[in-house]
Amino acid sequence: MGREGAQARCAEKLSAPGLPLCHERGGEMSGSETKRSGLTRRGFLKATGVASLGVAGAGSLGFGGHALFANAQEEADRDGEEIVSTICSANCFQACMLNAHVRDGKVVKMSRGDYPEEIYSGCCLRGLSIPERTYSDNRLKYPLKRVEGTDRGAGEWERISWDQAIDEITTKLKEIREEYGPRAVTWGFSSGNYRGQEAAIIRLAFTVGGCFLQLMYDWAVGWGTNRVIGGGTFGYSNEPKDMVNSKYIIVWGTNPVLTTPQTWRIILQAKDNGAKLLCIDPMRSATSHYCDEWIQIKQGTDLYLALAILNEIVREDRIDVEYVKRATTAPFLIRQDTGLFLRRSDIEGGELADVRDAVTLNTAGSTKADPAYVIDEATGDIAFYTECDTPVLEGEFEVQGIKVKTAYSALKEHMAAYTVEDASELSGVPVETIRELVDIYTSGEPVMAYTQFGIDHYRGSHLWGQTLAIIAALTNNLSRHGSGLGGPGCPKGALSPLYVNPVVSTGVSPVDIANMDPRLCSAAWLEAVRTGKYCGEDYPIKAFVGATGNPASNYPQQRLWLEDVVGNLDLIVTTDIEMTDTARYSDYVLPASFWLEYPDIRGNFSNPYLVYGGKAIEPLWECKNDSEITTLIAHGLGYEEHYPYFTDEEWIDIGLDSDENRARGIDHATLKEKKAIRQLGTEEEPWMVGGFEYDNEFPTPSGRAEIYCEIPTACYEYGQDWQSEAKEQQFPIWLPPFENWPGAEIRSKYPLGYLQLHQRGRTHSQWFASETLREIDKEPLLHISRPDADNRGIASGDVVEVFNDRGRCVVKAVVDDALPEALCYIPKGWQRSQFIEGGYQELTANRADACAGSYVYYDTAVEVKKVEE
Repeated sequence: MGREGAQARCAEKLSAPGLPLCHERGGEMSGSETKRSGLTRRGFLKATGVASLGVAGAGSLGFGGHALFANAQEEADRDGEEIVSTICSANCFQACMLNAHVRDGKVVKMSRGDYPEEIYSGCCLRGLSIPERTYSDNRLKYPLKRVEGTDRGAGEWERISWDQAIDEITTKLKEIREEYGPRAVTWGFSSGNYRGQEAAIIRLAFTVGGCFLQLMYDWAVGWGTNRVIGGGTFGYSNEPKDMVNSKYIIVWGTNPVLTTPQTWRIILQAKDNGAKLLCIDPMRSATSHYCDEWIQIKQGTDLYLALAILNEIVREDRIDVEYVKRATTAPFLIRQDTGLFLRRSDIEGGELADVRDAVTLNTAGSTKADPAYVIDEATGDIAFYTECDTPVLEGEFEVQGIKVKTAYSALKEHMAAYTVEDASELSGVPVETIRELVDIYTSGEPVMAYTQFGIDHYRGSHLWGQTLAIIAALTNNLSRHGSGLGGPGCPKGALSPLYVNPVVSTGVSPVDIANMDPRLCSAAWLEAVRTGKYCGEDYPIKAFVGATGNPASNYPQQRLWLEDVVGNLDLIVTTDIEMTDTARYSDYVLPASFWLEYPDIRGNFSNPYLVYGGKAIEPLWECKNDSEITTLIAHGLGYEEHYPYFTDEEWIDIGLDSDENRARGIDHATLKEKKAIRQLGTEEEPWMVGGFEYDNEFPTPSGRAEIYCEIPTACYEYGQDWQSEAKEQQFPIWLPPFENWPGAEIRSKYPLGYLQLHQRGRTHSQWFASETLREIDKEPLLHISRPDADNRGIASGDVVEVFNDRGRCVVKAVVDDALPEALCYIPKGWQRSQFIEGGYQELTANRADACAGSYVYYDTAVEVKKVEE
């Protein structure tokens, strides 16, 4: 293909992103409806004040900035305008409260809403552009059915009624279930709608039975921190606003200027308060320019750097001794024969003497029930850790013929292999800089390691999380103001009643609940669709019904979805608001209501509030919200009694029906009145892992930070061999990435590491078709370093092919001096229709870290070549 032809095809595709080709049925055409708000792109720009901002101004604000919102309330006083408090529900974690300005039943603009605490109030252009997205021609307006005889993905649809859609879908589901059993149907959801409504498809799955698709991303680091401080895969970060008390903030493997702008404002406040900001990143990111120090690291070597920092700290005993003795398992005695802690039942016997399984020993509080021993410094004898204030930290001992060693001594021995010299050679970080990081952590001042999910997308990232948590534990940087690690901030809670079977609210037992299988991990599910086997068992998967997600675009190795899923299933149904990649390759597409069209609630990660989102307008066209759609499907399958119809208000009541919410005085009426209520902590005492809400303990087996993991396990089991790796991970170890690091064997064939970075104009694949935001971010681009571009004869604007053994895509290139040699990236979220050929997700691998069970998107290598004319 010549360059001229490729550029022409690119221009043609960009002119109509993702719009379906509709066939006339019953005298109407799906594409002919023109019900609109009268809100044009220029009108949106004018209304929000963005038109005069310009690209440079937008960049300097990071798509935030209070100047955009200063006159919002004053303008809202004009006659005939109503302001409805709502919430952005994209999965960027920022959870911005917004005001929808409504005139004559139409939303004409958004402005920044206000949390009870100013520090959490903010907005970005994605939130401001919600009206444009609401009324966009890209909205799915009516139920669509793939035209009979056409291929999935061809984009040929006929408009049908809701009655026809539900009747045909449920009839086919019944036939599939009758022939193959409940396992033949997979229900899938993702994080595209961070509201109570996201639980609708989950409740449906638990009602009618079948398989449920388990997500596999973004929790690897949390699986590692969970080994040390508990809290699960997302419960390891302190409340973000407490960073204003930090003296050092290490921004590691993330770019909050572009991806989490409201949290970035908190970090800047910390800087104004005197905190030193450091950025560890292979790229010269936007965030690095605002930091006091940029530490450039070779991609994929972050784990080794962290291991060397830990080694240097323990080698020189630069720990907070008092805190370590009181709040960690460092003094605990490890049996040299079993590798487990010496417990009371080892000496005294009893019913717990034989209880040494992984589930029990990894359960919070289990070590309290059967206390571990330490050596009392005062007496030289063994003592229960719960009763000894002066434990010995180092040494080897023999207790009634059992040889033991303190966990701290064992840690020092283990870590000795990871020297700063070796780390410097591997990572490219100078020895003196590594020692500077050691000095920072051992300075006695509060240190926050701020991260999100960049490092999470490499093999071994759970070990990086485990290492950082141990470093923080040994230096008293977990539960004091200004300290911590992570970025998600607060566990998204308070809505748990929505994620269970409707028996909670109906008192009726669903007849098929026995047929509900555990969640099937997506990495193995893709193979199961092709083979009919999952973990050696028969799973004749024949149907996929999905909502609140775009797996065809966001799952790795996209060709597997397009070939195995699209090529083997008898039925694919997608509920969404836009024609995404997943919707395009479906048989039926059901139009979902968007955020302003129904009331709902949201629990947040990046702040501790539960928020009420009001209904600003009636649902447009024939769109229905997720709970109504799932109710129609449940009733069509014959589950009227088990899945009754609930109004939007009743759905909220269910979500708030918990003892936890009642204890905080949270009910529907109160939340609707106040708009936002704290779920965790207080304004005066921010929420902390191991803080007062945990009785100043950690949710771990011992109640302490566990520097030694007795029996490491996998986050999920899906037939992978995790045991051979886990048995070596009582302490963190070096586990090299698969592809994206300098020592990978595959780099001789595919020499460029390949990332898919988040940008401020999209949240994953949301906003992919926003006209306004695409004025700033027009099309998919491959960013390539200048040395790599020169070596391949590539200039900015050239059309290039990016490829490896898994797939390819064709895009324009931009030479980016922020990139180091041997690293390139394409911003994530673009749909296949927006590429000249292929798609960026074809290149990634359907592969996860064996223990963490999380996709390793960034652990990818590619080659790039110019498309000749």
